Amino acid sequence: MGQIAPFELERWFAAQTPRARIDLAGSGAPPLRLPELLALATPEERACFDDVSLSYGPPGGSGGLREAIAARTESLGSEHVLVSCGAIEALHLLIATLVGPGDEVVVQQPMYGAVAGLARARGARVMTWHLRADRSFRAELADLAPLLTDRTRLVAITQPNAPTGSVLDAAALAELVGLLVPRGIWLLSDEVYRDLVLDLGARLPQAAEWYERAISIGDVAKPFGLGGLRIGWALTRDIGLVRRLAALRDYTTLSVPTVSDALARIALAHADRILERARRNARTNLGELTGLARRGPVSFAPPQAGATAFIRVPDAAVVQRRLADRGVALVPGSLFGDPERLRIGLAGAPDEFAIGLGELEAALP
Repeated sequence: MGQIAPFELERWFAAQTPRARIDLAGSGAPPLRLPELLALATPEERACFDDVSLSYGPPGGSGGLREAIAARTESLGSEHVLVSCGAIEALHLLIATLVGPGDEVVVQQPMYGAVAGLARARGARVMTWHLRADRSFRAELADLAPLLTDRTRLVAITQPNAPTGSVLDAAALAELVGLLVPRGIWLLSDEVYRDLVLDLGARLPQAAEWYERAISIGDVAKPFGLGGLRIGWALTRDIGLVRRLAALRDYTTLSVPTVSDALARIALAHADRILERARRNARTNLGELTGLARRGPVSFAPPQAGATAFIRVPDAAVVQRRLADRGVALVPGSLFGDPERLRIGLAGAPDEFAIGLGELEAALP
């Protein structure tokens, strides 16, 4: 790994002290407290938690956690899962394993910047697959095809996209896989927002179930509000890749904390109850944001899934600074390559969101 550039989005979050009075900068479910999570546990689950050893955990995650993750797929087993310390470690392990000097990596724009930053540090050339605002940020395969060359090693997507909330449906994912298969290109699909669908009848496809060289990334942070557990995972049909990731893991964190492993098992066992709060909040808050867009100079493509909207406002940088002065946090769109926009979190408490939205309206030119 060579010189690595500062991760501007994460540095921005690190600089947000003290915490904002109204925090609309978050991109996931509101955090749960430990008693709230344990209150969901059955007596058997609680007994397992109370009996957890504080020794090192199994290198790939406990069998129970890997089985719970695999059970959320239709065709993959626990042997296809590697549990990591957050989704960020899974991304790090994958880029370090698959990408090297001279390779080309295609990433969506806008998108969380970890893959691009890690790929550049590995000596790869990063190509940008732009998701166009005038097409509601849908991933157009016609824009991707010209970027693929004999040097393309990996294409990285967010499914659903963050920060825009656009999705690749089954037909689009099949078309994407059809582009990659002839060249043997890896597909990295960051699916940490996959459970936060706004249409309860929707179910987003997981890339790992569609393509031998696809890896789906998940975690319990964004959908469940459990970022403090630091539990993520990589899911792939390629068991050989799972073993390679595990071998590299021996040089990083070795295993996840056993306490976190046990709590993540409880969360996955009660996923529907936990997810409903974030989904309900997001639907309510999206309705309020839509109302603001009808009244004023705010515009956005309605997200189909996820917990954020990518809104366009006049003088976005000025508006963001005005809001910060009032103790309201929204993420500058410049951190996603679009200085005319702001990222606003949708999954927080509706009463707080309504106050923040009023502040946003007052800050507009």
